[in-house]
Amino acid sequence: MAEPQIVVVSTNAGQAMGGEAIKAYQFFIELNKVAERVTLVTHERCRDQLAHLQETHDIRLIEDDWIMVCLWRSRILRFLVSPYFHMQVRRLVPSIAASGSILHYLCPISPVANRLPPRGYKLILGPLNGNITYPSGFSAREGMKARLRQRAQVVVQKVLGKLWPEKKRFDTILVSGFERTRASLRAAGCPPDQMVDVCDSGLTDDTVIEPRMTHTGRNTRFICSGRFIDYKGIDLAIRAIARANPDVTLDVFGDGEMGGAWKALSEELGLTDRVSFHGWCPHEELLERMRTYRGYLFPTLAEANGIVMQEAMMIGLPVVTLKWGGPEGLADESSAVLIEPKDEDWVVARIAEAIDHLSDDATFANELAQNARRIAEERFPWSKVLPTWTECYGLSEGHLKKVIT
Repeated sequence: MAEPQIVVVSTNAGQAMGGEAIKAYQFFIELNKVAERVTLVTHERCRDQLAHLQETHDIRLIEDDWIMVCLWRSRILRFLVSPYFHMQVRRLVPSIAASGSILHYLCPISPVANRLPPRGYKLILGPLNGNITYPSGFSAREGMKARLRQRAQVVVQKVLGKLWPEKKRFDTILVSGFERTRASLRAAGCPPDQMVDVCDSGLTDDTVIEPRMTHTGRNTRFICSGRFIDYKGIDLAIRAIARANPDVTLDVFGDGEMGGAWKALSEELGLTDRVSFHGWCPHEELLERMRTYRGYLFPTLAEANGIVMQEAMMIGLPVVTLKWGGPEGLADESSAVLIEPKDEDWVVARIAEAIDHLSDDATFANELAQNARRIAEERFPWSKVLPTWTECYGLSEGHLKKVIT
C-alpha cells in the first residue's frame, strides 16, 4: 500500500523570519527524515530561505499576485492576506496531493485564523498557541486596538464557528497554548476530544548533542535577541542594565520597528558603552555566540512559546524571563529566573537583581544550567516532540523510513 502524502502548510518557513518560521523549517526537515512523501507549501517570500533545499525536498511556493500585493499594502485590508494565502493553497493542493493525503496546517498559530482546507483529506491543525495577552500590569502598553480585539475574541470565535465551522472539520487539533488556547477553540465549537496537548516546538540534533556550557568565575556579559517589536520587552532589559553593576554589558541581536526607540533609550540612559546593537545574526552563529555569556535576558510580555529559550536551556545559558505565557510553561523556578510580571518598575528591578546575582555567582548559574538542561533533554528534542505531533497521522511503522525514538 502506498504511503499517504503529507502536505505541510505554513505561511512562513525559514531560519531568519522569527520563531514560527524556524519551527516550520525544522519540522519540515525532521519530518523528511522519517516519512517518504512530504511537501511543504509556503509563501514565495521564503524562497531565498529555502533555496538550499529545493533540489532535495518538495517545496511549493504560493506566489504574490496583484491581489495579494494590494491587500498587503492596505492597512485596512491587510488582515485578509492570510485568508487569501489559504485560498491559494486550497486551489493548489488538489494538483499536488491525491484525495486521502494528510494536510497539516502548521502556521499561523492563531486559534482564530481560518485555513479554508479543501475536502477529501485528513486534516491536522497546529500546534496552536495563541490567545495570549500582556500581563495586567502591562496592559497600557498593549494598545486599545489589541485590548478590544482580545475582549471580542470569544464573540468572534462563536460567530466564526457558526458561519465557517471549518475548525470542527479537522481530524485533530494540536494544542500547545494550554487552557488559554483551548478556551478559544471551545468558543469556536471544537470539542475537547478533538484537541491533543503537545510541546510547541523541538530542538535539532546539533543543538541537543552539544555539551552543556559550564560557568566559572565572574562574567558580566548578557545577551538578548529577537524581532524589535514591543511585546519582546527588550526596553525592560536595557533599563535593567542601567540598574545593574556598572561593568555589566548587554549585546542585542535583531532588528525591527522598535530599534530606533530602543537605541534612543540606551543613549538617554547613558548606556552606549554597555548596550550594543548588532543587527540580525544567522541562527547557527547566534547559538555559538550564546555560549560566551552568563545569561539570556528574555523579558517578553506576550510570548506564545520561546524557541530561543528552549535553545538557551539546552546549551546551559541561564534565562531571565517573566512568569507568563510560553516561558512559564518551559521552565520552573529551579531552571530559570522567573519574574512575576507585576509592573514595569518591579520587573526592571528584578531583572537587575538577577543580572548581578548571575554575574557574581557561577555556582548559581551552573545550578540553573544543569536543571534547565535536564528539562530540555527530557522534553525538547525533535526526536521526542515529532512523534507526539505525527501520532495523529495514523501512519504505520511501515510507512516510516525508521522508527522515531
